[in-house]
Amino acid sequence: MKNQLPTAKVYLVKDTGLVKVHSLVSPGPLFANATHIIELPNELILVDGQFFAQYGQEFRNLADSLKKPITRFYVTHDHPDHYLGMGDAFADAAVYALPEIIDSLAEHGPKELAEKQHHMNDLIARRLSLPTQIVQPGEEIIDGVKFIFERVLNTESPTTLVIKLPELQIAIVQDILYHNTHAFITGSLDGWKTAITALREDVAYDIYLPGHGKPADKSDLDNALAYLEKIEAILINTNNSELYKNEVLATYPNYAGAKLIDIYIPILFKINSK
Repeated sequence: MKNQLPTAKVYLVKDTGLVKVHSLVSPGPLFANATHIIELPNELILVDGQFFAQYGQEFRNLADSLKKPITRFYVTHDHPDHYLGMGDAFADAAVYALPEIIDSLAEHGPKELAEKQHHMNDLIARRLSLPTQIVQPGEEIIDGVKFIFERVLNTESPTTLVIKLPELQIAIVQDILYHNTHAFITGSLDGWKTAITALREDVAYDIYLPGHGKPADKSDLDNALAYLEKIEAILINTNNSELYKNEVLATYPNYAGAKLIDIYIPILFKINSK
């Protein structure tokens, strides 16, 4: 019998009568991964694929409940918590990504899957569903709705796909925004702060779908920027990983995803974990 995790939470982000947007967010202790469905009049567009197989299947169940075909599944970047969970549940999906993400996942995805299966067994999907379809930055009308695709560099990930729905005032920004969740910190934060500031100053959008945490608004962008600035201040004042972790947890005791700190600390402090 497979291990059973707590159930993810589903949010109806917006309903215009013509278009609905849904988010599925895994529990806080399990990274609060957020994945999204744009429910168009005749089809479904999905964004990112969870980490654990159970949540990938819950995401598929949500999509199937809407009774429309999945025509595109976008993977925004190459971190395993955004694609490992979808392999079993979405083997039939047409998966899209930026060209460099397609190349990265083709190279690194199989190793990531094997390593995570070794450590977590059936909590992890049995297979990958890797992107093969290219998305390029620009505008596109899909089922009568305008999509804007943007490539954003040097944030939480070197390359991230941002998807904007200007007619709904929604920006799907994924790991550029961690909403009340500890962020994955591995290097310079300058580009990341610049990207959040640009989102904050764009008056065309007022709903932001993060990669971790529930749907957000502009005040949550302010909080995320303040978080990164606080992290910088902590890093300036300590070169000890344990002290760093303790101060981050003490400063943000109610944030989800504390386990992420343990995962990125060896990278941030260049610790040999062998």
